[in-house]
Amino acid sequence: MNESEAACKRTFGKRDGALLVKSVSALDVAKGDVVGGVDILVVDGTIEAVGANLSAPREALVVSGAGLFALPGLIDLHVHLVWDGGPSPLETMRKDGLAYAAMRGAANAVASLRRGVTTLRDVGSPDDVAVDIARAFDSGLFFGPTVFPLGRIVQPTGGHVPEIGYVANGVGEAIKAVRSIKERGAKGIKMASTGGAYGPEEIGPAVYTFEEMKAIADEAHRLHLKVATHALGAEGIRLSVEAGIDTIEHGAGTPVEVLKEMKRRGTVLIPTLAVYRMLAESEGMIPDEYVEKAKRVAAWHEETFLGAVAEGVPIALGTDAGSPNFGPHPSVNKELETMVRLGMDCESAIAAATCNAASVLGMERSIGKIEAGFVGDMVIVDGNPFENVASLRNIVHVFKRGVLVDGFN
Repeated sequence: MNESEAACKRTFGKRDGALLVKSVSALDVAKGDVVGGVDILVVDGTIEAVGANLSAPREALVVSGAGLFALPGLIDLHVHLVWDGGPSPLETMRKDGLAYAAMRGAANAVASLRRGVTTLRDVGSPDDVAVDIARAFDSGLFFGPTVFPLGRIVQPTGGHVPEIGYVANGVGEAIKAVRSIKERGAKGIKMASTGGAYGPEEIGPAVYTFEEMKAIADEAHRLHLKVATHALGAEGIRLSVEAGIDTIEHGAGTPVEVLKEMKRRGTVLIPTLAVYRMLAESEGMIPDEYVEKAKRVAAWHEETFLGAVAEGVPIALGTDAGSPNFGPHPSVNKELETMVRLGMDCESAIAAATCNAASVLGMERSIGKIEAGFVGDMVIVDGNPFENVASLRNIVHVFKRGVLVDGFN
């Protein structure tokens, strides 16, 4: 069991008890199957058994699942907890200050949990404050989701969103950045390989050299950390893949030959489709030049996503929740529905948000499936998400480690 899995199993220890969900249809997200009429027993935060006619301790909470569907808690691999999803989250963050941003981040995490998102990966926060948010939940100080913090974004001068970045130029500074963020307590490294749509910089050209990217990847891997990179456009994405980056965030504009290489290497695409489509429709709400860049990205995005699905590239779900003009946290429903609308089948989309995402975190043995030995993170919904992903909007119950989460409506 790795450190993240152990922390996940420790969370909310004082609230642990027993839960029995009776006669529910459980989704096997890895196989794309539904097993009808099963009971799910959770004891002390861990799924103890899945089967028929299970019994539970006398003090157990017993919940009827008749006519309902159970799936693992959803996982969003690309969020910015300290951002509010308004037209200018950066301005709001600067005005409010770091302490208030941290409190907003914790509140956004709890709001996500209430809508079924039981695990979040924060991919950029000022002064690595997401590390503190994660610690508050892991320690039981607050009741909330599991937060997997990546800290500040490693980027060069003139990079993407320096307000939440660690500016590092050259191989030596890049290695130091990785070590510093690791020391702060981050569970992975986020870097920027290119510019972004929301910002003054260009999109397309790589902002780091191959040598700098490889130094970041190699040092992170030496420290047993995975690396995610913001990347838009062929050049930055190709260099990122060649450098050994683990996940390509956004990835719009990936050439077919690079998609083939991603499949060969097992490099995961986290497309974040919905956010760019919304930015492209934000005339009058965000600067015009940002809208025009977002339109370019959205046009690239559909082709890249369909190509990745066709080539069999590993895909996991991330939303960019909190980003400009994207609305309140969470954004999982928007992303899942966009993925399906663009051509992914429902079963694959649900897998992207559960078992595939768990593998990206290195937590595939503890979250992302409803199986004995896994953490009791579950969502009960009215309707079969394998037939219609919009069924995930019809939440009946959310459980975090077998604890019933209230107030999700």
